Amino acid sequence: MITLHSHLINGEAAFDRPALDAELAKHEFARITVEGWSETKERSEQQTKWWKGVLLPSLAADTGDTVTHWETVLKLSVMPDEFAPTFINSNGIDVAVIPSITKLSCRKMNLLIDGSVEWLQNNGFDWVTLPCSELRK
Repeated sequence: MITLHSHLINGEAAFDRPALDAELAKHEFARITVEGWSETKERSEQQTKWWKGVLLPSLAADTGDTVTHWETVLKLSVMPDEFAPTFINSNGIDVAVIPSITKLSCRKMNLLIDGSVEWLQNNGFDWVTLPCSELRK
């Protein structure tokens, strides 16, 4: 299976034709499905890995607070409208629930990441930097 992204150039679809041809050549029969797509529709896997696997654990290790604590602080500090708590009643007690990042588009996840780094640097965490591909192992 292959996922290709295309865009229009002068009204014509532009995509990686050699990649499509190579994938089609692997199969006696194939089905091609085209669906509308936009970068703003989905978070990228790398964004999620950096947020959940790098930033939050690093903050927890540095401060002794939990990953959950830092996730909540950053969500509410950077995008309070996006992560406004909802309340559920559990055994007669109202419990605040902060929405998950899974509701964010790729664009909004970028805003959360950029805003989190800025907020952290403004609050004494000078060691926090934006994700850098050269630092990946």
